[in-house]
Amino acid sequence: MSVFHLKYRPQRVCELDLPDVSEKLKKLLEAKEIPQTWLFAGPKGCGKTSAARIVARAINCLKPQGVEPCNECLNCKEILKGNSLDILEIDAASNRGIDDVRSLKEGAYLSPSRLKKKVMIIDEVHMLTREAFNALLKLLEEPPKDLFLILCTTDEEKIPDTVLSRLSRVNFTRGKEADLMSSLKKIIDGEKIKIEPAAIKLLISRSDGSFRNIQRSFNEVFLEVGKNISVKDMSEFLEKSGEYQGEEIEKDLMKNSGKEILNKLQKLAIMGANFGTLREKWVDYFQKKLLSFYGVGEKSTEGLNMVEVIRWLSLLIEAGKKEKLTELSQLPLQLAVVEFLGEKKVIVIEPKVADVEPKREEPKITKRSNDKVSLEEVEKKWSQVLAAVKPYNHSVEAFLRAARPEKIKDGVLVLGVFYKFHKERLEENKNRKIVNAGLAEVLGDEIEFECLLTENKKVITRESTAAGVTTGKTDEGEINEIAERIFS
Repeated sequence: MSVFHLKYRPQRVCELDLPDVSEKLKKLLEAKEIPQTWLFAGPKGCGKTSAARIVARAINCLKPQGVEPCNECLNCKEILKGNSLDILEIDAASNRGIDDVRSLKEGAYLSPSRLKKKVMIIDEVHMLTREAFNALLKLLEEPPKDLFLILCTTDEEKIPDTVLSRLSRVNFTRGKEADLMSSLKKIIDGEKIKIEPAAIKLLISRSDGSFRNIQRSFNEVFLEVGKNISVKDMSEFLEKSGEYQGEEIEKDLMKNSGKEILNKLQKLAIMGANFGTLREKWVDYFQKKLLSFYGVGEKSTEGLNMVEVIRWLSLLIEAGKKEKLTELSQLPLQLAVVEFLGEKKVIVIEPKVADVEPKREEPKITKRSNDKVSLEEVEKKWSQVLAAVKPYNHSVEAFLRAARPEKIKDGVLVLGVFYKFHKERLEENKNRKIVNAGLAEVLGDEIEFECLLTENKKVITRESTAAGVTTGKTDEGEINEIAERIFS
């Protein structure tokens, strides 16, 4: 049984799924001098690698049909089979260092072994290190006359401007509904599949605009259901495949259903879900919701408020940066969920909470009439204050462990804080409220506090900070840097 996204991979420029890309490539290939260095930039699954291979055949074809490769000559067949020594495909995510680029450059200056032109396709080029980009720059400035370089990326913003300025750029985008429909029609006609139009629209509506992903999903439906596919079949398949839509995650976040969300993400991981694609879908959903607050698009009256949407989008963007740093593909999204719901618990100190979540009672404060809280009492109950703060935010509790009650001046508790980073964090409004609540809960009295840097500066380690223990001495700049890494 053929795999759809491989069997129906475009083989000519005119067959590319994105019309704008097809037109751009035609113009570049028709030019009197075809560019030797190219950049194909766009999201995953939009046809960048397919286009690069078509270009490789077009410039090596022995019997070209205009700008199109014939796909029948010896050169075309050799490239199609993946047997050509002159067509090199390199994954920069795995070969990203300066030594890898030096090795690539050595091969670049060798003449083609059999084809007319040597073509190097570097995928995920944005993953190269700065030193590797610098090493590549000379090759891009003056490539050998028989060499073509095609750089592919999903994140062109990470590519240095000095590199970008030397490339002929082709922009790839997510497929529009008509483009995705056309791509699926090739498979439907080729496999003689009978499918209800509404079922196609349902599949497209759940797509992220990726041709590869939608073809893979369609392949799975076909293998499970057969050649006759109804809307019901498609709906049941999508439900079983573990689709986690923007509306659903929003409802779960509103309910503070951390355990449920994490369980769903774990199940998706077991099923082999693409979490990069899932994150992009969520970003798209919440970006539209953000715009709706300003009257752009359909107005949103339910769900997360604007501040929460902004924070959640920021966490999703951060999760995207972490995707290539871990082998557990679900982990960046799980961390985003934990951090978001952790912040919502901080907000619980104030009256606004989700209806379904039991509300933490406000600290009972009994005003004292004649006496005041003494430093001795604060010191005696300091461990209780830490315990009271921890349920609200464990990081704030860790900051307090690296501080000590120094004195009480004019009814204000002065905390000696060893490090500037801790002082700045404790003075943030949201964290100040947490500390005030902990003090009030334990001491039974409202008491303000202020932070004062002390001279007793000691080393923070991940273990000692969590335990509230500090030892030794170090430079303040080093301390702040370590603390930033631990708590940021």
